[in-house]
Amino acid sequence: MNKFLGLTIQELIMIKKIVIVSTILILIIVVSFFAFYYYTKVKPNFQTSSIDLKPPISISLVENYFKITYNSSLKLFSECPFSDTYYIESDNLLAVIALKYLNNSLWKIVWQNIERNITISPYLALMNVHNFTWKFNTPITVHIYGPIYTIEFNGSSYLSWYEYADTSFLYAIYEAENGNISIAEKVFATTINNFWNGSGFIDAAFNGGTFDSYKLALAIIAWKYIAHYNETFALQYLPIIKQIYNISSHLQSSIGGFFTNYVIREGHVIAEGNVNTETTSLFVIAFLMQP
Repeated sequence: MNKFLGLTIQELIMIKKIVIVSTILILIIVVSFFAFYYYTKVKPNFQTSSIDLKPPISISLVENYFKITYNSSLKLFSECPFSDTYYIESDNLLAVIALKYLNNSLWKIVWQNIERNITISPYLALMNVHNFTWKFNTPITVHIYGPIYTIEFNGSSYLSWYEYADTSFLYAIYEAENGNISIAEKVFATTINNFWNGSGFIDAAFNGGTFDSYKLALAIIAWKYIAHYNETFALQYLPIIKQIYNISSHLQSSIGGFFTNYVIREGHVIAEGNVNTETTSLFVIAFLMQP
C-alpha cells in the first residue's frame, strides 16, 4: 500500500477534504462577521428599512398651484389663488424651500428677490439657519410697498412659543439643528402629549371649531428631522404620524393647494377654509423630505 509520511492515500484525501471544508466554514464565518459589523456599526441609521411612508400628495396638482399663484412681474407667489397680496415671510420663504424639493429652478429667482428682506424668524430653521437666539416677540404685519408685505417677530409682547404646536415644532427643529437632540426630542414629545387629541392639535390658538392644517405638516417635518438623528425615538410616534398622514390625505384641493383648516365629523375629514401658499408649501416640505 502506497504511503506518504506514514499516511495512506485514502487518509491524505480525507485530510484534504477536511481542510477544504474547514476553510469554507472559516470564510463563511469571516464574511458573516463583516456583514454584521457593516450593517450594525457602519450603518446604524439606515432609515428606509423601518420608515416607509407614501406621501399623500399629487405633485402635478401642487405644481399647478404654484403656477397659478406666481406673479412673474413681481417674482413672488401670492398669498392664495387670485389674490393680489404677497407676503415675503412666511409665504414666499416657504415657497422657496418647497420649490427646491420639487426641483423647480424658480426657487432661485424668488430667493434672489426676497433675500434682502428676510428677517430672523422661527421658519429660518427650515432653511438650516440656526445661528440665532430663539427669542421672539409676537408677529406683526409690515407693509413693504404696493401689494407686498412681510411678517416680523418684533411685536409688543413676548411670543410664548410653547403654548402653540407650530412654534413648538419649529423650536424642536431648531434644537435638533444645533445638535441638542435630547432637547428636540423632549420638546416634540411634550408637544404631542399636550396638544394632539387624535384628530388635530388643540393649543392656545384653537377656537373650539376647526383644526389648523399647517400644524399637521410641521409635526411631520419635526418628526423627520428628529428621525434623522434618532430613528428609535421617532418610531415610537410612527402610529401618530400615520394618523396625521391619513388626515392630510384629504386636504389637497383640485387646484393643488392644501386647505388651511379641517373638521372631523362622524369620522370623516372635511376640508374647510381656503387654500394658501403657506400651508401648501409646508405640506410639500413635509411629504417630500426624507427622515
